Amino acid sequence: MKKNIFTCVAICFMAAGSVMAQNVSPWTIKADKIDPANYYGITAANGMIGIVSSPEPFKVKNVVLAGAYDLYGRGRVSNFLNSFNLLNMYLEVDGKRIDAKMVSNYKQELDMQHAAMTTSFDYGDKASIKYTYYSLRQLPFTVLMDVAVTAKKPINITAASVMEAPDALKQVENYYNEIDRPHVTISLLTSTAKSPTGKLQLCASTSFLFNEEHGKEPRVIHEMWDNNMHLMKFSRTMAAGQTYKYGVTGSSITSAHHPDPLNEAERLTIFAKLEGRDRLIQFHNKAWDELWKSDIQIEGDPQAQQDVHSMLYHLYSFSRAGSALSPSPMGLSGLGYNGHVFWDTDLWMFPAMLVLHPEIAKSMVEYRYERLDAARKNAFSHGYKGAMFPWESADSGVEETPV
Repeated sequence: MKKNIFTCVAICFMAAGSVMAQNVSPWTIKADKIDPANYYGITAANGMIGIVSSPEPFKVKNVVLAGAYDLYGRGRVSNFLNSFNLLNMYLEVDGKRIDAKMVSNYKQELDMQHAAMTTSFDYGDKASIKYTYYSLRQLPFTVLMDVAVTAKKPINITAASVMEAPDALKQVENYYNEIDRPHVTISLLTSTAKSPTGKLQLCASTSFLFNEEHGKEPRVIHEMWDNNMHLMKFSRTMAAGQTYKYGVTGSSITSAHHPDPLNEAERLTIFAKLEGRDRLIQFHNKAWDELWKSDIQIEGDPQAQQDVHSMLYHLYSFSRAGSALSPSPMGLSGLGYNGHVFWDTDLWMFPAMLVLHPEIAKSMVEYRYERLDAARKNAFSHGYKGAMFPWESADSGVEETPV
């Protein structure tokens, strides 16, 4: 049932490029004049993994995991961590690696209805390229990149999936495994590392998705560049007019979410690989269709409708039922506000979610309830009875406001 409710939802949102004022879409935010020096990015998220866009082809700026904090950097308090950037890729055409300076007609587009971020561009007179990534709503720790290359003339392409550890992570270990079975071959690119204090283990794993029949897929090659980066790649020759499609699926998880994150990251990636592209996208879209059954509809003002959809999209993207987690003011859009949970969530975000999606609102309350003992100790320390929730809260529930 659609609910026409006018609720004040306070979320700060900034998008790169020029938004087309004329013929504004209620569901799509577009950028077609992208200046890397004035680029903030936009997030595709599923309430657990946030993927922040980049102005560079085949790059994403950040991958942020909800609930993963460690003490490092700013303010002597816990901060969100950048996880392994498991969707970074590169594409070479006839031996030349594509970068932003080589392309034209570069456009980015966020489909808020199905949380799909699409980038498209032309590479001279050789190829047109389009790719879309998803933080899969039905699989909290899993992502998907879907790529299509159309050849304008005969070309040879080399495509790579690159796994790189953020600088703050320690004790990085890289693995490459190939599982060969009669019905499937699975190449797994996997990395694990410790958080800055060693408190958490962070793990990520990816695999290629091919459309060819088993046994006819391209040969995958593994390369180790250094301790913090490795990749897997394949090559293919294309005829003029041919479109070749491939994808990368991967999972990222930490010891804050699972006691055995290294094996679980590979298990989840294998599951996604066996599901395949079509089923992954089908169930992702179905999950978002369910979310949008609760909508706020505005007649006669397309820009206001897009703005409200943007607010709801970010609320829905930054939280999820069953997680017992609660969003920070900047959600999963990066490391803003250190990823801490403020009173903003309880007073501004929770009321809207309680009406629109009470099952998600329950997770926000569960987050506070699970930290009630810490709130009681905080009240005691300040001479009060009862519970005193901190101004800024992370994983433990103790006060995390920088002094």
